Amino acid sequence: MTMHQLEQQFFEQDPDTVAHDLIGSVIVVRAETSRIQARIVETEAYGGADDPASHAFRGPTPRSAIMFGPAGYLYVYLSYGVHWCMNVVTGSEGTASAVLLRGAQLLFEPDDTASDQRERLLRGPGLLTRGLGITGEDNGAYCCRTSNARISFISDQLVDGDVNRSARIGISKGRERLSRYFLNGHPAVSKHPARIPST
Repeated sequence: MTMHQLEQQFFEQDPDTVAHDLIGSVIVVRAETSRIQARIVETEAYGGADDPASHAFRGPTPRSAIMFGPAGYLYVYLSYGVHWCMNVVTGSEGTASAVLLRGAQLLFEPDDTASDQRERLLRGPGLLTRGLGITGEDNGAYCCRTSNARISFISDQLVDGDVNRSARIGISKGRERLSRYFLNGHPAVSKHPARIPST
């Protein structure tokens, strides 16, 4: 597959499709003097009025209004006052949905031998945002600009057989929804419950 930047049309799909298809893709975060890349290995899809675990379940609020679109924008919020969680808005404008990025692996140049392999694992949404330098200042950032974008996504999908799904974790409602997608066996996946092969 030829690698290319993911455009807004990709994110305008339903959240489960986007969550599945983001597995294996690469997120690129640019700063003034550096560029960080990481391969996404774990995601979760969240809906709106149909999903009691979603921030948008009861309609738009000052925090969740961005989930109602348009697609391709970041929704970044502080969880329990401790760590940032990064989501990408999906679906059609006016209908809330987003995909939470839960796990990734930092990518380095082939000649980089200084970084410990374990330090490359961004296991869990808090470590992911910390490792990528994502904060609340990135809330509302658009990820589909073709140039000068601080944050963008590059397609580099793996074969479907490598992607599995399960119930979401760390929530108290909507736990029956099989909307967590992950790269089977990858050490940056935050938890390995009984899995259901993705189709």
